[in-house]
Amino acid sequence: MKSAQTVIRPVSPFNFDATVYVPHYFPTPDFEWQPSVAWQTMNLGEKLFGLKMESMGSIENPKIRLTVYSGNGVSARVIESIVEELNWRYGFNEDISEFHNEFAHDKYLKASSRRLKGMRVNCANSLYELMIISIVLQNATVRRTVQMMSNLFNAYGSKLKFNGKELSAYWNPEDLATASEDELRALKVGYRAKMIKRVSEAFAHGEIDELKLRKMNTEDAKEELMKLYGVGPATAQIILGGYLRRYDTFDLKARPWEQKILSRVMYGKKLVSADKIVEEFNKRYGRWRGMAFHYIFTDLFWRHRKRKIPWLEKEIRL
Repeated sequence: MKSAQTVIRPVSPFNFDATVYVPHYFPTPDFEWQPSVAWQTMNLGEKLFGLKMESMGSIENPKIRLTVYSGNGVSARVIESIVEELNWRYGFNEDISEFHNEFAHDKYLKASSRRLKGMRVNCANSLYELMIISIVLQNATVRRTVQMMSNLFNAYGSKLKFNGKELSAYWNPEDLATASEDELRALKVGYRAKMIKRVSEAFAHGEIDELKLRKMNTEDAKEELMKLYGVGPATAQIILGGYLRRYDTFDLKARPWEQKILSRVMYGKKLVSADKIVEEFNKRYGRWRGMAFHYIFTDLFWRHRKRKIPWLEKEIRL
C-alpha cells in the first residue's frame, strides 16, 4: 500500500495512550494498540485507509506522527480529510485544562485526573459504526458482543494489510441494508438482525446527516437520534456523550452495568440508585459531568489492567 505522513499537534495537556486506547472498550479487529502506537482502519467516504498514529511528544508538549496507507495513493486533500476526522473522533483540538484545574482536589477525580491527565473521550468510529456497536452491546455479555462483531466483520468487512499488520475494515451501510434479516440472523446476532438492517437502511438512504448532527444543540441532536429504529435512552446517551462529545450529558437510564460499577467505586456498595449517582454527578461536576464519568470509569479499568480487581473481573465476563 502507498503511504504518506503528517504531524498532528493536539492541544496540551494531552495523554496519547489514555486517549487512543480505552481498556473497557471490547476488542474489535479494526484496531490494535501498544504503548505510544496505535493502528486502525478507517472507512471514510466509502474508501478504506490504514492508519498508524505514533506519539512523538509528551503530555505537555504533544505531537503525533500520522501515517496514512491506501491502495490508491494518498493526496494532500485525503490527509487533510482524515486529520479533520481524527480531530473530531479523538478530540485532539479540545482544551480540557479547565477541567483538570477545577477538579484537581475533588474526592472522586483527583487521583484519576492525575494519572490520566490530558485524556480525551475516544470515539474512534463513525456514527454508523458506533450504532452497530451499540446494537450488539444490547443485552449481551462482552464475550457475546465480541462474537457478534467478529461474525459481522468476517461476513461483510474487508482485510487491510499495512505496516506489518492485518486489520479488518468496516463495511458500507448499503452492504447490510441489502442483506436479508435471515442472512444477518445466520451470523448469530439474534433479534438484533432487524435493528442492524433498519439502521443500515437509514444511513444508506441518507436519513441522517452525520456532519449536520455534530453541529446541532444537544436536545435537537437527541431528538434526531431517537428517530432511528432501536435507539433508546441508553444508546442516545452513548452517542451524545461519546460521538457528539457533549460533556454536560450524563445519565444511567438503562445502563445497569455502569450503575453497578459506579456504586462500587464511589460508595463501596453493590448497588446504589441511579438517581442518587446522577444527582451526585450533576451537583459536583455540572457541565463537566460526562467527562468526569469517563475519567472515573476509565481510571478503574486502567488500574485493573495493571493489577486485577477481583470484583471487576467478574463483571467483565470476556
